[in-house]
Amino acid sequence: MRLFSSRRVGLLVFALFVLFAMVAAQSDSQLEASEEMNSDEMNDAELDALLDDAEALGLDTGGNEGAPSTGAVEPVPEVPEPEREPEPEPEPELEPEPEPVEALPEPIPEKKKEQPKAEKPKLRPKPVAASPPSQPRNKGPPPTLVAKPGQEPGPCSYCKASAHRLQTALHGAHRDHHDDEYSIEEARLGQKELPEQLYVKHMREICKDKEYWQGYKSFKFEHNGATVLTGSGLDWSAINDPRAKPTGVDHSSELMASCSKMETEAEKTGLYHAWWTGASGYTGRKWFFQDAFCGAKGHACHPDSLRKKHDEL
Repeated sequence: MRLFSSRRVGLLVFALFVLFAMVAAQSDSQLEASEEMNSDEMNDAELDALLDDAEALGLDTGGNEGAPSTGAVEPVPEVPEPEREPEPEPEPELEPEPEPVEALPEPIPEKKKEQPKAEKPKLRPKPVAASPPSQPRNKGPPPTLVAKPGQEPGPCSYCKASAHRLQTALHGAHRDHHDDEYSIEEARLGQKELPEQLYVKHMREICKDKEYWQGYKSFKFEHNGATVLTGSGLDWSAINDPRAKPTGVDHSSELMASCSKMETEAEKTGLYHAWWTGASGYTGRKWFFQDAFCGAKGHACHPDSLRKKHDEL
């Protein structure tokens, strides 16, 4: 026996499908109502939060406590933003100075090769007639060596050498006692004597210095046979002439004797008198002791004394 026919099965399936569709539609409507309720609750919570923020900022919300809420939200006034200070314009970046570039050394120009100069043809010298030998020029006779009276070894030359020695010794004593030449001249003009001990030291022993007197030499002229004495204070110094030959005679003994005699005869008074008189009191010559002790009348170098000696010879 067949319980369900195919027609009944089809109706049953259709009924089940309709039932499922109704259940699904009801569930969708309930879901939408739930979502609307949740949305209303969320909107109310957001509105309460906005009102609280407005009251915190001191804004009027437009309602008292207990007033019914309409659900409308008043707009929040805009708060002006603080003006921003204009940003300073950035300073222009300085371009870095270019580093100095070392100048390259200038190329040294190559030296031009000197071309060898063409040698000039050598000219042959023309023969010249030989000139006659030149005759030596006549320079004239050589200077004549002449000895004057009183220049030969003898009383006059010995006297001059002794006077020179005494004058230089007395001047040396004054130089030993005074500071300079000015002080010496001041003492001479003031006619001041030296201390006795200093005078004796410089004057008593000078005539006995044989080594000093040996410096005087005599020379003989070959062309006329004349002889002269050379040395300090005399007219002749050492002669450098082939016609003047040294005699080799030692005159130191005669010179020492002449000096001692003059120092004794003049004594200290006579020497000081000549010293104080000075060169201006005689002929003005540097060695004025020779004028005082040798050139005066009656002395060895006076013209009358020289003439008398010449006549005797």
